[in-house]
Amino acid sequence: MTALRTRSLLAGLAFVLAGSSSAFAVDGQAFADRLKAVLGEQNTTLSYSGVATDDDNVTLKGVQLTAKGEAAQPVALGDLHFETVTGSTPDGWRVGRLQVADVDQTEEETRVTLSGVQVEGIQIKGTNDKSASLSPLYFERAQMSGATMERAGKTLASVENGRIENLQAGNGGYRSNFGVGRFLFDATATAEGNETPPLVALGYPQLTGDLTGSGAWDPQTGALSLDPLQLEVDNAGALSFSYTITGYTPSFIQSLAQLSKQMQASPQASDGAGMAVIGLISQLYLRSAELSFTDRSLTNKLLDYYAKENNTTRPQLVDQLVGGLPLALAYLQNPTFQAQVTDAVRSFLQNPRSIAISIAPPSPVPATQILGAAMGAPQTLPQILNLSVRSGN
Repeated sequence: MTALRTRSLLAGLAFVLAGSSSAFAVDGQAFADRLKAVLGEQNTTLSYSGVATDDDNVTLKGVQLTAKGEAAQPVALGDLHFETVTGSTPDGWRVGRLQVADVDQTEEETRVTLSGVQVEGIQIKGTNDKSASLSPLYFERAQMSGATMERAGKTLASVENGRIENLQAGNGGYRSNFGVGRFLFDATATAEGNETPPLVALGYPQLTGDLTGSGAWDPQTGALSLDPLQLEVDNAGALSFSYTITGYTPSFIQSLAQLSKQMQASPQASDGAGMAVIGLISQLYLRSAELSFTDRSLTNKLLDYYAKENNTTRPQLVDQLVGGLPLALAYLQNPTFQAQVTDAVRSFLQNPRSIAISIAPPSPVPATQILGAAMGAPQTLPQILNLSVRSGN
């Protein structure tokens, strides 16, 4: 009798434990539905062949992503494994880590591979959360070991060690750092027949380099900044771009989202939508921007190449390029600015080191004022924006 009771207790305990395990298992289908809805709001269609759940892990099988657009083709990602999934659709979902299976696809003579992709600290906004954010999807870190594109057995392009890191600020904002450890583009792989690709003729059979950048958003001031994006191409040059706009507040984001939904629901109402867009733009201000290029031999190679192509000398080509600037800038009707640009370009072409275009107004300029000046009084833009072009020697 005692043995029978013992077996009954053990059976009952096993039943309770099994029931408890299933009770705490994540609702994989609800998670998948919410992820699909959120991506749809970002103009991306998520499709999959099935959902599998193992305790708090969810696997979406046969995943395909398709960006919005008539010519968009679906990207097959295979199975996506979401680890440590918790939450609900009303309150929001959290994922410890997403692992993407390596991709190796071949279509005709083109082969694409993708490896080592994983994303950590994913948060999906819940339907009960009415606060504004830059995106309903947030993640702490993402990385990719490598991606390659091959054509006819030869590497055309590759990327190594891609990364993105997002940090939440105390004021509810974000700061992001991103980069690509190494990229390569092989111009020789684009050659057809006996024709020499332009990059090869310039002396760049392969382009290699890296990309880094950082950005931030402050919801209290609505400041959105890129500071900066830097592209370095070995033995060619470095391009840097930065900007800061203000007015990108939570209320602006909510209004923009509502307008987008209205336009999708009623594409015919274009006139009213146009006025609404202008109303939204009026809330944005440009605080600063700069685009700069530091030469590391690219400019001289370009000048030599095109001088040869046009059967002229390099000094003569520089004179032709500089001589055409006043005509190109004539629509501005601003002789002072035209002279500044002409001097900067001449100085850079004669001795290539660096050149920069900067916008630094004493106070943020409304976007509508910039648009109005561009259409009605372009000669005032250099003063409104405190626009300058300078060459570093």
